[in-house]
Amino acid sequence: MKNITKRDVKTFLLGMLFMFLILLIYDWQEFKRGFNNGFNGKPIEQRLK
Repeated sequence: MKNITKRDVKTFLLGMLFMFLILLIYDWQEFKRGFNNGFNGKPIEQRLK
């Protein structure tokens, strides 16, 4: 069984950070609206699809 190295951990963390940034850029308007609603204490909107 292969040991997990520092390089593996760094690659995983950078990959997760990159995916978060891509998601943030892709869904910026929804993120901004949700952040502002939470910051101002508005209740969570329930969306039923």
